[in-house]
Amino acid sequence: MLLSTQTSVMQSALGFKNAVDLFSEVGYDALDFSFTDSELTKDLSDEFFRDLKKYAAEKGLTFNQVHAPFPSSASDEDFTKNRFHEIITSIKHASILGVKNIVVHPCHHIRYADDGAPERLFEINMEFYSRLKPYCEEYGIRVALENMWQRIAPNKISHSTCSRPEEFIKYLDTLNSNCFTACLDIGHMILCCQDPADFIRALGKKRLGALHVHDVDGINDLHTLPYMGICDWDKVVKALAEIGYEGDFTYEADGFYKNKPKELYKQYQITAVQTGRFLIKKAEEYKIKKAEEYKS
Repeated sequence: MLLSTQTSVMQSALGFKNAVDLFSEVGYDALDFSFTDSELTKDLSDEFFRDLKKYAAEKGLTFNQVHAPFPSSASDEDFTKNRFHEIITSIKHASILGVKNIVVHPCHHIRYADDGAPERLFEINMEFYSRLKPYCEEYGIRVALENMWQRIAPNKISHSTCSRPEEFIKYLDTLNSNCFTACLDIGHMILCCQDPADFIRALGKKRLGALHVHDVDGINDLHTLPYMGICDWDKVVKALAEIGYEGDFTYEADGFYKNKPKELYKQYQITAVQTGRFLIKKAEEYKIKKAEEYKS
């Protein structure tokens, strides 16, 4: 299992190659390139990504996944038209980086709790993702759907698209293609009061292809390191081992060091790597234990 992290905050604060230097120095295996800052990434060329891939390889790093741009506004038109072009461009550039997954948020721009909203969002998303399929096939990349959440009051989180395992499964099984997989966001799952082990087991090895690893306090989407919030990480890694998860361990935990002094970035990243290695080791130990129990 590769240890990976998103590049968002570091690439904005340090520049792309300086960020790669830091990630390499502290000991990551791979990187999740972030297109979520569209102002920073919208004008980058094919040559830029070829050069960045080569530079990272020289530093001992690969790119394992990318995150597609977020929508610029909350409307059907933005999700199904304006956003579509940005995502196709990021798919093309992701293929140059050699990644296997691109995380593309499902549409969840209308109030999920309203009557008929889940059904309406399902229709919008099926059309939206189906339009992406030919590009997945052309560029040899999988689109990873992500479980979302919505805030309905200052201190109250509600469900949203794919936040329940049964709905996430419905989305993937309806799409029914190797072009699509699940990126399970651990923090989002906790915000929506879902049991991490049950959710992971429900998705299973076949559907679960990627992770966004971060912790939360149950009220805010903190995107901080494991053990800095309320998630039971032992349950998470045990469930991953039980289903035989074959994806990577990818952080989306930039909240741990966002808005902190740049002089401390290296130490923050060292802590992140140590925490990730600890959890990966626990998952591997559970896998070995499971195999031994099966033999006996």
